[in-house]
Amino acid sequence: MDSKEIIKRSGDISLTNVADGENQFCSVWPSAKQGLTLLQSIIKNPIAKGAIGVAIAAGDAVAKQICG
Repeated sequence: MDSKEIIKRSGDISLTNVADGENQFCSVWPSAKQGLTLLQSIIKNPIAKGAIGVAIAAGDAVAKQICG
């Protein structure tokens, strides 16, 4: 699945903590994205860089959908 497909399906993604209704994703995504971006910048393997890019695109799509 590529980043365009993930973004297209982002409305179907929910990462809300069912137990207490608190959204954990929105509180950790900014730090996770920063770490992934840093990792992507130091990785030399183009396949790994692409996979990290897909993860970042997916995270951004989810954040856009569920975070205020």
